[in-house]
Amino acid sequence: MNRSTRRLTLVKKENAALLTPRPAGPGPAAENPPLRLSLGHASETRGRWRNEDFFGVAIPGAEALRAKGALLAIADGITGGGGGRIAAETTVRSLLADYFATPETWDIPYALDKLVGAANTWLMAESRRRPELEGMVTTLSVLVLRGSRYHLAHVGDTRVYCLRDGVLEQLTTDHVWPGRAMHNMLRRAVGLDLHPVIDFAEGELRPGDVFMLLSDGVWEVLGTREVNETAKRHSDPQMAASELVARAVAIQRRYLGCNDATALVARVDACGD
Repeated sequence: MNRSTRRLTLVKKENAALLTPRPAGPGPAAENPPLRLSLGHASETRGRWRNEDFFGVAIPGAEALRAKGALLAIADGITGGGGGRIAAETTVRSLLADYFATPETWDIPYALDKLVGAANTWLMAESRRRPELEGMVTTLSVLVLRGSRYHLAHVGDTRVYCLRDGVLEQLTTDHVWPGRAMHNMLRRAVGLDLHPVIDFAEGELRPGDVFMLLSDGVWEVLGTREVNETAKRHSDPQMAASELVARAVAIQRRYLGCNDATALVARVDACGD
């Protein structure tokens, strides 16, 4: 772990890696953090022996937070034999471990492109090396919040939404084949092609913004209207995440669905310049 992330504490969960800062000592950096977030998260599996969704959050200390920002990621792994979970978890964990060690001269899209490319190379090599994992791939949506800007990297059909002033906006595009019969078939994913094509976007960050990173086991089951209504109903991100997943799982249980459901919700309480 590099110097900028040594103050992070890993909170271990079955399908998440949550890196949060340890209590800071006295001083201006502790009193005036450049970014403050409130987080909520929930994830459940349906009809599988293991949850193949994986998500992670890294919020470093104040100095690294100013330089690199906070990183949030969600991934939904695909393939049999447990390979989907390996793909999702490895990709997210590698981002959390390596992003804060990238050179200061790299801008955020370039850093994310390099890191996702490295994960892609590893997944393809591992698929060739281990026949039981052949074809393992994962979707990936990454959100970096720094200063007064958000930065997004995305491939696959996990989604990122932003709720601002009561208006919900989908920030990502689903990389699936057109047509009802193929709407669940990915055109792009980490581990699918030698050179992954990644969508990048950025925008203004404002206090009060609520970002939701959702797997298709949530957004596809609930639909955008229900996602919107749930987000507006709860000011607490944890309550929003828990209800999104609980409702998605309840609907799947009723109609024999078997897709993992994951929601990661972040509210911006304060942002920097």
